[in-house]
Amino acid sequence: MVGIYALCCGYLEFERKLFFPESERGTAMTVPVPSYLIVHPRGKVLFDTGLHCDAVTDPVARLGERIAKYYRVRSRRNENVIDQLALLGLRAEDISHVINSHFHFDHCGCNAFFPRAQFLVQHDEMQSARGAESTVDRKDWDHPLDYRTVSGERDLFGDGAVVLLPTPGHTAGHQSLSVRAGAQLQFVLVGDACYTREHLERDILPVAAAVWNAAAMRDSLAMLRKLSERKGVTLIYGHDAEQWQQIAHAPEPMA
Repeated sequence: MVGIYALCCGYLEFERKLFFPESERGTAMTVPVPSYLIVHPRGKVLFDTGLHCDAVTDPVARLGERIAKYYRVRSRRNENVIDQLALLGLRAEDISHVINSHFHFDHCGCNAFFPRAQFLVQHDEMQSARGAESTVDRKDWDHPLDYRTVSGERDLFGDGAVVLLPTPGHTAGHQSLSVRAGAQLQFVLVGDACYTREHLERDILPVAAAVWNAAAMRDSLAMLRKLSERKGVTLIYGHDAEQWQQIAHAPEPMA
C-alpha cells in the first residue's frame, strides 16, 4: 500500500504575465508551493522540498533582490516542509529519499534539512546547475548531500509504484514523478513541466525566461497530456491554485 500526502510549503504572489504571457501587466496571481510525501513500504519519499524557511522572514537575504522583486512570499510560519512533516509525526531524518523536480528556489529550498536522505536528480539538471552559465542559487542545493544522478526513467523501488519521469523543457533536467496509490489510482506529480491545468489544455508556455527549451517543454506537455487521458491517471500540476483547493492536504492523505 502506497500513501501520498500534499504538504503546503507556502504561497508566492507575482505578475500573472510570468505564467500567462498574454496577460496584461499589473495583474497579480497567487499560487501554492507544494511538496509531496510518498509513503512506500520500503521508504518515505519527498518530491521537492519547497521554499527555505528563511524566505518568509527575510526574502531578500534568502532569495536575493532579483527573485524577491518578482516573487512575493505569502506564507505562514508553519507552511514549510519541516513543519508539514511534523503534522504526520515525522522528522527530517525519517525521509529516505528526496526527488527534486529541478533546482529552482521554490522546489529545493529545504534540501539541506535532509542530510540522511538519498537525493535523486536528473543528470542533465545537475550538469546544468554546475555549469558556468547556471542561474540557480547554489545555497539552495549545493550541500554535502547524497546526490545520485539518473538519466531518464527510474523505477525507485522496482515495483512500478514510484517512477521518475524525465520532463525537460522548463529546465534541462526537469523530472516528474508517477505514484501508483492503487490498482486504478495513479498520480503524476508534474512539477513545473506544467504549472496549471490551463497550461496543459491551452498548450501555453510561460514567459521565455522561464523556459530552457520551448520545443522540449512542448514535447513534455504532449507526453503529460497523453498520460492524463489514461484511465485512473490524475496529473497534479506544479502551481495550480484551483486544483490545490480541491485536493486533501496533510495530515489528511490524498490517497
